[in-house]
Amino acid sequence: MDLAPSPGHDGDVAAASPLPQAALGVGADAVRLDSRLRGALLESRQRWRDFVTLAADLVFETDADGLLTFLAPDQLLGRPAETLLHRPARDLLVPGGADPFALRAATRGMRAWMRRPDGQAACFSFNLAPLADAAGRYAGLRGTARDVTVEEAAAEAQAMALRRAGALEVLVRRVRQEVLAPRMLAATLESLPPVLGCAGAVVLEFPPGKPPLVVLRHGDDPGPLLAAVQALDGPVAAFGPGPAGEHLALIPQPVRGEPRHALLAWRLPNARGFDAEERTLMVSLTDLVFVALGNQALQRELELQARTEALTGLLNRRAFLADLRRRLDRHERAGPAAGPAGALLFIDLDNFKPINDLLGHEAGDAALIAVANLLRDLVRPLDLVARIGGDEFAIWLEAVDAGAAAARAEAITWAGANTLPMLLRSGPTALTFSIGCAPSLPGQVETPEQLIARADAAMYQAKRAGRNCWRLDGPSLAATEPLPT
Repeated sequence: MDLAPSPGHDGDVAAASPLPQAALGVGADAVRLDSRLRGALLESRQRWRDFVTLAADLVFETDADGLLTFLAPDQLLGRPAETLLHRPARDLLVPGGADPFALRAATRGMRAWMRRPDGQAACFSFNLAPLADAAGRYAGLRGTARDVTVEEAAAEAQAMALRRAGALEVLVRRVRQEVLAPRMLAATLESLPPVLGCAGAVVLEFPPGKPPLVVLRHGDDPGPLLAAVQALDGPVAAFGPGPAGEHLALIPQPVRGEPRHALLAWRLPNARGFDAEERTLMVSLTDLVFVALGNQALQRELELQARTEALTGLLNRRAFLADLRRRLDRHERAGPAAGPAGALLFIDLDNFKPINDLLGHEAGDAALIAVANLLRDLVRPLDLVARIGGDEFAIWLEAVDAGAAAARAEAITWAGANTLPMLLRSGPTALTFSIGCAPSLPGQVETPEQLIARADAAMYQAKRAGRNCWRLDGPSLAATEPLPT
């Protein structure tokens, strides 16, 4: 057997040689295919990574122990993601808040607060899916989260605005039921504690250099709190502890004047303190208190203007008659056992016209003011004193008899001649008083107009007697000689 290769043997060998080359070609194609597949997979992975990170601000996975095994993007809450891997996911959360990493069930839209390195907090909305191993045991969490801090703040602001509007609506509805300003203020104060969850609320007045005074209160006694209030007093709203751990809120009136006012509201020691939202709400609601307080002050000012004479500040004729009528009615209801009702003094100024003619109307006004001040000093707080005409004044002496009324008339006459300014006590402009005194008549019911008529008649008797004196009208007429000027 010829074992030598045939001429075609080399050809066989040559023919056989393409097999490895073909095989090499197939391998190259496989390598190229594998490369293309890896490229496609990488591209697909990058695409989905981009989609996920565009749709979420946080993508993560945890293991069964709650340690972070995957994080994206590369920066999370101002920290490199790689520094957070293999650390407990709960370390990212604000202590005491909701913990999404402790869940074991699929969840969507759960909100939790996470910490930034600067100490600020950010609110995230979490979508979670639990992971399981081959045996079906819990193996961790996979999830995404979106930063909703701005949305949360906007929603909270809107909710607070709605709560504030609701509270204001309650207060306004309550206040609108009242007509008089004092009741409006009281109604506002009564409505605040229920709305704010307070034990009490008071309006305080701060007289210069003195401790605060309670103008109006509702709820618990604020007395024990007033010492602590002085430490909180200032130009802006202040919150602090009371002497027994109460939670105090002191809101000053925005328009500062004298005397200053503020609202004090408080919660008991076992209650929670005022949070940021409640503080904002309280400042808003307190504005209504100060509006009611301003209305009350305006009403008092209008009432004062309606009751007083502009130049001297004494009661005007209308207010004097109204007050006197109420007192006479009250005395009539009390009966004879109440004693004398009082006495009316009618005072006319002597030589007032020469003051105006010789010294001018400004001097005349100054003389009227001086007389008003003198009369104020010579009556008691329970008496009434009024300017009822140009140079005519009236005084009601409460609960005095004829003897006491005569003594007071004499004192006023003497004071007019001796204590007025020197300019009014000499020469042709010497200012003196002619006084008629009408004590109430025992057993008789008189009107203010009847008393004035009797006192006016007695005053004219004093004029005819030479002026600068007084005359008493009554069952037994008493008189004095004119006093020396």
